[in-house]
Amino acid sequence: MKISYVDISGDKIKVYAHDGKLKTEFDNVFKGSLAGFCDEYFIVETPEKYIFVDYNGKNSGSYFKDFGKLIKIDSNEAIFLENGKISHYNGNLEKLSITNIQDKAPEDNQNNLLKKLAKIGDNFITVLIILNAIAAGAMTYLDDSSAEEHYLNLFCDLSIIIFIIEILIRLFWREKVWTFFTDEDKGWNIFDLIVTIISSLSFFSGLESFIGARAIRILRELRLLRVVSGVDKMKRLFYALVNALPQISWTALFFILLIYIYGIIGVEMFKDASDKFSSLHVTFLTLTQIMTLDDWSAITANVMEKHPYAWIYFVSFVLLAAYILVNLVVGVVVDSLNEVREKEELDKCDELQREITRLEKQFDLVKKILKNEKEE
Repeated sequence: MKISYVDISGDKIKVYAHDGKLKTEFDNVFKGSLAGFCDEYFIVETPEKYIFVDYNGKNSGSYFKDFGKLIKIDSNEAIFLENGKISHYNGNLEKLSITNIQDKAPEDNQNNLLKKLAKIGDNFITVLIILNAIAAGAMTYLDDSSAEEHYLNLFCDLSIIIFIIEILIRLFWREKVWTFFTDEDKGWNIFDLIVTIISSLSFFSGLESFIGARAIRILRELRLLRVVSGVDKMKRLFYALVNALPQISWTALFFILLIYIYGIIGVEMFKDASDKFSSLHVTFLTLTQIMTLDDWSAITANVMEKHPYAWIYFVSFVLLAAYILVNLVVGVVVDSLNEVREKEELDKCDELQREITRLEKQFDLVKKILKNEKEE
């Protein structure tokens, strides 16, 4: 039966069920205090021993304090501390298992070692990606038939093989393979997998004749995108850009509308003054050039030779597009970056709180163990 409380303070021992009703009572002949209870039995503590009693009032056995101290009762098992060992007993005082307290340390050390190895592996992959970027840039200065080009190509091919091995380790070094696609880093895992697969296509010689050697080289250079997932600060920037996309899309829509309106006005007013306003699509390109402030004063001066008041058109467009809209996009990205940083800080606080809670539980257990040893 499900027990909610055992009262042994009086002449009668009273056992209450989970609904608060008295289920049974019997004479209290044990003369001690309640040390703990579960659904199958309770334990009475006396100065010399622990007495196991079932809910029919029968004494199942006694455990003398000279052998150890009771820590807790969990899942109908009484757990005792015995000379640096944790022993589990059932209600009939039959020993179920023994665990050395020191046995837990190697497991923790093993986890810490795996974390350190994973960190070393991540740093190695990041350095390898950076070296690949340097090699890719260096090969643009070398002849295809040179020895240096050959060795750099071998290094790049070896790097792709290492990336493939790393992905396979991350994929299969798990109890459940599909967690690679479902855990909290699933987005980056899938991104790394896709980039690695595309980069590895350069090993298939048949593709070179199908899509061309230049396309194969471009596919291979995509491995450099792994730097985005390999550096935490790059991840933060990527998250900020993705987070800002909804607001940027509305800003882009407003910008397209502005370009379209100014484009029509430009064609109608200035197509006789400059070839840069000869048609709508050419005007779009011209306005984009003006927005970037690339030699816009020369375009303005050329048009103003026939239309002196054209400066109103150009200055208003520069103010709206180059200063207001562009800075608005920058502000959206910066605001998104701040949101991502705040979220990371909150996640770190939650992780720190979980670690503090875990340490507090360990500290409480150590205090209890020390207290029991002191009482001995």
